[in-house]
Amino acid sequence: MKRITLSLVVCALLAAPGMAATTLEFGPGDGGWSYDGLGMLSFQQTYQVSKGLASTTDTLVGAYVHIPDFVVGGFPGGPYTLTPATGNVITITDITGTITYLTGTLGNGDLMPIGTTGVGYTAFRADITDITVNNTTIHSAALAVIEGMPLPQLDFELSCQGVSTGFKNMLDTAGTGNNGFSGAMTVVPVPAPGAILLGGIGTVFVGWLRRRRTV
Repeated sequence: MKRITLSLVVCALLAAPGMAATTLEFGPGDGGWSYDGLGMLSFQQTYQVSKGLASTTDTLVGAYVHIPDFVVGGFPGGPYTLTPATGNVITITDITGTITYLTGTLGNGDLMPIGTTGVGYTAFRADITDITVNNTTIHSAALAVIEGMPLPQLDFELSCQGVSTGFKNMLDTAGTGNNGFSGAMTVVPVPAPGAILLGGIGTVFVGWLRRRRTV
């Protein structure tokens, strides 16, 4: 019994992706958004990194986060889906836009309430994959965390904050708006193929032990 328990623990450790950690936080500068009522949500927003690893002194603070426009699916008053429009790459650059610190592919996302009093859809959440980090000149601790993890994935969240309009209201009626957005990127380690293989071997081993005890 002890051997089986130990094997299960080993399998869990090998297969677990690890704990997620909030790596980057960002907020709005100048700009806004517009929705044409026909399925295209566009951003003319200047997002700047405000914290890296919960610190306002990280060298990445002040860099710009560029997100693509979204194609809106669903129907007024019902559930919506947001899919990046053509060019679904998200980037983080310096203030001039000439130095790129991070690129990734922003996937489809879900709209959901946030907090205990969330009304309608107030947050957009999606994953960022195919991440490339350029940390050679800025030496950011937050970027180093992403860079140092095998096969990392970023959880991306964009929220309507400090405004009376949530995502649902924005999409129910065509119009424009200003600011009121904030967001975060959370790094999620993805198990490497080797870890998945070892986890599978451990699972087979546990099954063999159980079968041996019952024979």
